[in-house]
Amino acid sequence: MGLEDVPRCQHVKMNGTQCGSPALRRRRHCFFHERIRREQAKITADVSAQRLFDLPLLEDANSVQVALMKVIQMLGAGRLDHKTAGLMLYALQTASVNLRHATFEVNEATDVVIDRDDVHRTSLGGPQWFEEDFEGNAEADEEEEIEEEKEEEAEEEKEEEIEAAKEKMSEATLNQVRKNVRTVARNWLLEVAGEKPAGG
Repeated sequence: MGLEDVPRCQHVKMNGTQCGSPALRRRRHCFFHERIRREQAKITADVSAQRLFDLPLLEDANSVQVALMKVIQMLGAGRLDHKTAGLMLYALQTASVNLRHATFEVNEATDVVIDRDDVHRTSLGGPQWFEEDFEGNAEADEEEEIEEEKEEEAEEEKEEEIEAAKEKMSEATLNQVRKNVRTVARNWLLEVAGEKPAGG
């Protein structure tokens, strides 16, 4: 079995290229992108956080450029205050400088951890896994991948339900406010009408 048969991380970068790291065992993404995906899911699930827009993962010059474009668009559309935009632009400037020193890709694919439960077996200077680790696991991996897809679909449905519930709640709150305003206005008009002299 060659390295071309080893499952590859399915993350696609802003420039359309696929991540070159091997996927974690029984997962779709590598260690790095799996962790980022979980963090983004937590942020998305946090209903208390007010989000204006989502920035891409700042992993290469293309993603920094796209994030810069989004900030400029939001600023130009008046959907972002100057102070926040200034902080974000400063952070993007820092990210672009840091990209010269950051390396998200490894030299050897076998250096990437694909099974956290097996790291205690790794020898000093040795690879994290061997090509033989992937022989005969195709059927089991497919079943687990189907399970993961079902879990992800269920998670997406749950997020959609939360969004729908939030919209419903906002609509119900708005309707209640309208009702209260109408009641106050009606009571005030009745009071004013009651204070007017007869025939006036």
